[in-house]
Amino acid sequence: MSLLATEEFIISKCEATGSLSAEARIDGMLPGPITLISIRVLPADLPAPAKSLVGETITVTETQNWSEADSTGHRTATVSVEFSGPMKFEGRLQLDRAGDNESSITTTGKFTANVPFIGGKIEKVAAEQTSRYLNAEEKVAREQLG
Repeated sequence: MSLLATEEFIISKCEATGSLSAEARIDGMLPGPITLISIRVLPADLPAPAKSLVGETITVTETQNWSEADSTGHRTATVSVEFSGPMKFEGRLQLDRAGDNESSITTTGKFTANVPFIGGKIEKVAAEQTSRYLNAEEKVAREQLG
């Protein structure tokens, strides 16, 4: 968790996912509960009808509210992602130890796009992009851990 809760890591993962700009804020201190907030501007890589609604870029505000670790190091977080377009993501993160000096994060949640007729298509594209973003974030974490 100590890597995830640094502004340097948050900015690095935003840059690795193609952000045009990014900022980070951390509320709280480890080992207690902590809130991680990132605001990034991304190119709008959406189907043409959706792009006409949001423009050339999308501002994404992600808030992760992490619990204090239990005796095994397990933590959970609620995560919300607000987009400048008519879409949001609500979910949970779970951080578990996966062995000596290893951990894993599981992300679950749901995208909601409030756009008549094409909302489902936008949700599908967002889920695909999020999978790519999570892979890029994992790569950044591995590189920073050495």
